[in-house]
Amino acid sequence: MSTNFAEMFAAARADRNAGRRDEAERAYGDAAGQARSQNEPLALAHAQRHVSDLARERGSVDEALSAAAEAVAIYRAQPGSRPLDLANALRLNALALDAADRRDEARPLWQEARGLYASVGVTAGVDEADVRLARE
Repeated sequence: MSTNFAEMFAAARADRNAGRRDEAERAYGDAAGQARSQNEPLALAHAQRHVSDLARERGSVDEALSAAAEAVAIYRAQPGSRPLDLANALRLNALALDAADRRDEARPLWQEARGLYASVGVTAGVDEADVRLARE
């Protein structure tokens, strides 16, 4: 990932951490647009994960689903993608499906994310997936 994208993501993260959610969402969207235009799929997937999360938080479930599904598809298609990145994208896709009251569709994503989180030793991810999978 180029330094430019790293700087864009750092600025967006700073906005989000400072409570400037709208600015963060705009910054991640700009990063996604730039990544798309520069054919940088992993940067695009990273940005789309954050776009999905912020869209879901503001209640735009369709936008959240679209962004998360794109991130998952990119990570699955890229040979250099890391399991943790895919797990995080699957988590966001499952959260968006849960928000859309489509829990049956979310369940296999939670299962896959859980396995990936376990494989890389991210206990918090495993625990969250376990809670989500325990729901009826």
